Amino acid sequence: MVAVDRHAPNATRFSTDFSDNSAGGIGRTGAPNRLARHAALLGTAVSLASLMAAAAASAQESGVALPTIDVNAGNDSGYQATQQSITRLQTPLLDTPQTVNVVPQQVIKDQRVSTMEEALRNVVGITFSAGEGGQQGDSPIIRGFAARGDIFRDGFRDPGWYTRDLFSIDRVEVYKGPSAFAFGRGSTGGAINNASKLPTGNTFVEGTVSGTTGPGVRADLDTGGKVGNVSGRIAATAQNIDTPTRDNVYTKRWGVAPSASLQLDEATKATLSYVYQGEEGSQDYGQPYLPQPAYSSSTGALTNPGYNGNGSAVTPVPVSRKLWYGIENGPFRDLTTTETHIVTALIERQLGDRFKVTNGTRFISNVRDSTVTAPRALGNAANTVFASGTSGGIASAGYPVDLMTIGRERRNRVTDASYLVNQTDLTGKFETGMLRHTFATGVELSRETRDQTRVDLCSQTAAACRTSLINPGLNTVATDRYDVTAPNHTTSDNVALYISDQIKITRFFELLISLRNDRFSTNYVDEAATGANRELSRTDNMFSQRYGIVFHPVSNASIYFAYGNSYNPSAELGTLSSSANNSASVTLAPEKNISYELGAKYDAMGGKVTLSGAVFRIEKTNLRIPNDPSAPTAQQFLVLDGLARVEGIELGLSGRLTDAWQITAGYSYLKSEIAETTNLAELGRRLPNTPEHNFTLWSTYDLTSRFTVGGGAVYQSMAYVNTTNTAYVPEYWRFDAMASFKVDKYSTIQLNIYNLADEHYYAQYYGGHAVPASGRWAMLSWRVRLEPPTLLP
Repeated sequence: MVAVDRHAPNATRFSTDFSDNSAGGIGRTGAPNRLARHAALLGTAVSLASLMAAAAASAQESGVALPTIDVNAGNDSGYQATQQSITRLQTPLLDTPQTVNVVPQQVIKDQRVSTMEEALRNVVGITFSAGEGGQQGDSPIIRGFAARGDIFRDGFRDPGWYTRDLFSIDRVEVYKGPSAFAFGRGSTGGAINNASKLPTGNTFVEGTVSGTTGPGVRADLDTGGKVGNVSGRIAATAQNIDTPTRDNVYTKRWGVAPSASLQLDEATKATLSYVYQGEEGSQDYGQPYLPQPAYSSSTGALTNPGYNGNGSAVTPVPVSRKLWYGIENGPFRDLTTTETHIVTALIERQLGDRFKVTNGTRFISNVRDSTVTAPRALGNAANTVFASGTSGGIASAGYPVDLMTIGRERRNRVTDASYLVNQTDLTGKFETGMLRHTFATGVELSRETRDQTRVDLCSQTAAACRTSLINPGLNTVATDRYDVTAPNHTTSDNVALYISDQIKITRFFELLISLRNDRFSTNYVDEAATGANRELSRTDNMFSQRYGIVFHPVSNASIYFAYGNSYNPSAELGTLSSSANNSASVTLAPEKNISYELGAKYDAMGGKVTLSGAVFRIEKTNLRIPNDPSAPTAQQFLVLDGLARVEGIELGLSGRLTDAWQITAGYSYLKSEIAETTNLAELGRRLPNTPEHNFTLWSTYDLTSRFTVGGGAVYQSMAYVNTTNTAYVPEYWRFDAMASFKVDKYSTIQLNIYNLADEHYYAQYYGGHAVPASGRWAMLSWRVRLEPPTLLP
């Protein structure tokens, strides 16, 4: 055995000059050292915040007085949301020229979901990629475009590789379409924002204990109070749950999230919060696909008929959804652990009755240690690998599934990531003549680091690493080698400036103008490379725009049109490559995305129900494609000359139909296409993870003041898993139900049953494997909530 020291610190170099990208690799030196080496960034941010506050104060003195306003977004009760939670996005959802989906706290409680992914099952147009060696943690795909790098918390980017638990999250918001103005790089299909549970000034204690048929148990605590000018809140969780109907897959998770707000004076509030989340579990890499067909990239002709023998797309292997191909025991068993720390300091200062300046600093540390098994290289009973796609091998058409063997590709990865950001926002409302302005401007300074090591434990073709497809052995240490790959280190700096103004021209019309510029610099050190390829650097300047017009035919309705753009730089996900044929090539400029959306929103039934609808088009106008697939490999490189397009319709409904009846529902239709490419195996194909039809419904009804019943459905049409459309996951319907009974005024018992019809479908998928969702299972919960005067004398 080779001993691997994955914790040895590396030399650290740091540059405070954001005009270049000279920062070098950062070793695994831990959160305290990171905070120290980012001190210059904080100093710069504080100076900028002071300048912005001074400018706002000057504007306050010369402006026209307006009524007192609150630019903080509120959290709405029930299933309907009317306000955004991000400081820089002040307009009500009715006035926002964009599709914004919200999963509120009441839906989270009624469904008793515990992760961001589970909550997002309520939002149409979103699928989830399965874990892959280099892409782990939450991996949502919005309207056909990857959004793993577009997850935020309270408007701050949240780049960690972990599963986001909802114990410290109040609600989940999805901003559809390119939204670079608010979120920066990425956000092609949209961005996801999780709003934290923070002090409200209310005094309460709420605890929930749940048991599942997994089996498993989970406990949650949420408590808050106020003493004098200090408000506090603590959320906590602990769980140990086996994944229902999946062999040997489990998740232990624990966390605590204290926060405190101090009202310094009538105009100034400071909030300090901390989130800690730990996790241990066996990573679920699901099951492989049947041997796939292949088409020539240069001619488009069929070159491998695949398992069906006719070039048609294949499904995942038809085996029991319980089957898992990892290693259960031993020192190299499948095991993933994560440790995430999030520290945030926020200062809010009201400048008179019209302006507000907010300065926030956040530090995130996320460490992930993962030993996983990916099911690869299907073969026959003699362990000879089948031809699949463009890979060599023997013919597979019609071979009996129960005689197949599978290879176990086993690796250990340790990823140590950090993120430090300071954001300053100046927001306000003012008038110039007949025009009313909702104004926001700000600056963002951030530094993101990532250090990664890899150890290859098992080759998918080695005899010691292969097993039966339908009866895999779980208790042996599948290893044939211990290949250690030299670590790599990434440091990315970003400086962003933005300004936005939504102008109300009359009571009928509003005009939105938003501009942003990001300077994104990345330095990547690959210790396995030599010479000039060892250290790579790239800087991109990305100017983003968003324009919109809103028409109010009546006060409770809006019709809007919006245009926006965003960028995907080659270093977006934290790596650079010296290979010109790699999507992270250091020579490639960012991909560009544009979006057009025409929509309408209507607050019906006295404002209790929101109806929405939109038609949209998103285009990646310079998709990375091969220069000439027919050229020799040494002469191939990527160029920015392709086009990918998604067009669609989205409908939504949420709110309270009667005092007893709440509902949230949505439908999306997505037509996707790789419209322009030199790769004829992909030309005209649909984008992966982009089902044409998606429907969600959840509703509850209060039969009495104490007894509530509810249920819901999710439908997804078939979806391809790769850009050549040679494999797919079938369509499915899933039905859920719940019932709750208020035992007394303090406590509630709730039963949730998931996947009532025991449907066999896939919760996550990508080109290598698909992860079966759980079959029918149930959760029984007991929730107690105490408030004054019961809680305190």
